[in-house]
Amino acid sequence: MTTITQVAKRAGVSTKTVSRVMSNYPHISSKTRLKVEEAIQELTFAPVSVARHLRLTEPLSIGMLYGDPSSGYQARLNHAVLKACSDARRYLAVELFDEAGTDWVRQVEMFLDRTHVRKMILVPPLCDSTEVHQLLDDRGVSYVLISPSRAVLGSVAITMDDRLASKEITEHLLALGHRRIGHISGHPDHVVTLLRRQGFEEAMARAGLANPAHMFVESGRFQFRESLVSAEKLLSAPRLPTAIFAANDEMASAVVMAANRQGLRVPDDLSVAGFDDSPIASAMWPDLTTVSQPFEAIGRSAIETLADTSGGPGGASQMIVLPHRLIMRASTGPARTDLS
Repeated sequence: MTTITQVAKRAGVSTKTVSRVMSNYPHISSKTRLKVEEAIQELTFAPVSVARHLRLTEPLSIGMLYGDPSSGYQARLNHAVLKACSDARRYLAVELFDEAGTDWVRQVEMFLDRTHVRKMILVPPLCDSTEVHQLLDDRGVSYVLISPSRAVLGSVAITMDDRLASKEITEHLLALGHRRIGHISGHPDHVVTLLRRQGFEEAMARAGLANPAHMFVESGRFQFRESLVSAEKLLSAPRLPTAIFAANDEMASAVVMAANRQGLRVPDDLSVAGFDDSPIASAMWPDLTTVSQPFEAIGRSAIETLADTSGGPGGASQMIVLPHRLIMRASTGPARTDLS
């Protein structure tokens, strides 16, 4: 009978490495994993312990729910998590979540009952639901929070500094000479909406412009059509803003359309900035100045954290803040002096 020692010798690795490959341990190079798998196949290694391992090992699926598959943010995050799962030899169980419904806990319960996942990634707004946290704790399900408003005991939170990023992109507009700047905010139930508005207002206050004559705010709820209405309202005011910063790229694209409808040139007459660096940001013209979120790093960190979690919830809370990047493109330029 072939032993694990013989497999290790054939693959040129330690028995511990063979055991880790059999357990789908994530931190094994693809080259080493391939050598071990080839050795197992060549030696027809199938001990009784393998069957026992298959019965007792943790499920390899990780669960995630999100509400709007057309959202640039969620599409980018989903792709990043899928890639991270593939690299870690895990599987992603994804389901649509009715964010507007009142039965959030029931939706998560049904998802858990159908998929039997023991690890989950919670994205906004689920990441801030204390009722969902309690449900997962009660069921012994480990979870990672993406961009929550606060740290949660026993969980790892992965985020970027939305307030700082919004402050920086507003300062970029101010440095271009803009003194009347509009902001289109996101969905009121998402904490990033508040953080991005705070960053905008902080930058305007520092410049001495935190007053109705220089600062204009409308809501777009992260949606194109609602943002189009809000942008048209801003661009119909007696004194036009010379720049508009929208809290995501989809809303920023609505601002560009509204400007075109009114015969305004971007960026000559109006500078426009977005947030997220979603695909539309580089596909439209002019391409958008925006904030690039570290989606790949977020996905990788979430999966690695869950892969290293052997049991259910517990332990101290941890907040991982990943760096963002300001990308300056053609949609922003110097303010027109004749409009000041």
